[in-house]
Amino acid sequence: MDLTSALDRNVMPGGPGYPGGMPQHAADGALVFCLRENGSSHLWRIAEDGSAARALVDGAANVSGLSVAGTSAAIVRSTPDSFGEVVLVDLAEGTTTTLTASSDPGFDLIPAEERRFTISDGTVVTGWLRRDRNATGPLPLLLDVHGGPHNAWNGAADLVHPYHQVLASRGWAILTLNPRGSDGYGDAFFRAVAGGWGVNDANDFLEPIDALVAEGVADPARLAVTGYSYGGFMTCYLTSRDDRFAAAVAGGVVTDLFSMGGTSDMGHFLSAKENGGLPWRDEALISAQSPFTHVDRVTTPTLILHGAEDDRCPVGQAEQWFTALRERDVPARLVL
Repeated sequence: MDLTSALDRNVMPGGPGYPGGMPQHAADGALVFCLRENGSSHLWRIAEDGSAARALVDGAANVSGLSVAGTSAAIVRSTPDSFGEVVLVDLAEGTTTTLTASSDPGFDLIPAEERRFTISDGTVVTGWLRRDRNATGPLPLLLDVHGGPHNAWNGAADLVHPYHQVLASRGWAILTLNPRGSDGYGDAFFRAVAGGWGVNDANDFLEPIDALVAEGVADPARLAVTGYSYGGFMTCYLTSRDDRFAAAVAGGVVTDLFSMGGTSDMGHFLSAKENGGLPWRDEALISAQSPFTHVDRVTTPTLILHGAEDDRCPVGQAEQWFTALRERDVPARLVL
């Protein structure tokens, strides 16, 4: 059964840290699966003959984990009001029963406002702005960049990133964006960053910030950027091409796409499939995407967080960036 061509959405969980679950059969032969839509993983079912595809859990909910038995499915469902509860779904009726009641986190969750930004080339980028509605005046703003580059943010409460709630409660605005390359917007959008990390998607971050500054939401003198893995890459890429950020926290960084191609456990795949070339052969293409090409332009004080035994994003990526910043007297700290 070919699901992806008709729906133009990813129906597999992707990898560690990606929500969803493997497709499974119900008692009546229907296929139950998770579909990525607008950043969220939703629960769907489709008849055995490929007809009657419909959503069972959608909207602002995000599904992580799926277990099907008979005519029911157990999922973990997070919403804007909940970090996640175990929910039983009746696969015939589509009704849900919440089985757990998580303890009070000790503070009121601040919901995120869904926003859409039209980039100068016409691309529409979805994002979520989380802030205390009672806060006044332009606020300090944190741009948090997701990993992947094919993961995606959504508007549900996020237990993996609780600092979004903490900072918002202390007067910050938190902006999460799904730039081109993010999952949940079709195959063309998913592939739009291939061969152009940073080059193709930097404006998907910078122009929404411009819009929020123009609206009076964000204070242009108090902008910060953070992210892990691809988010760490983009943090370094943006600070090497733009000087607007007052502070940066880069985690699990990718900074030098030349050395990355030969040292990462997925170096060849990332170079060939994601960056569109090979470091020893396609110097100009790789150089344009590599943060290290313009590390000499970085002025943003940077905290680097990195796993010393990270095979995907080798620790040398962090050490190269830290060393270059220190040699140039840019305030920097490295935590391994």
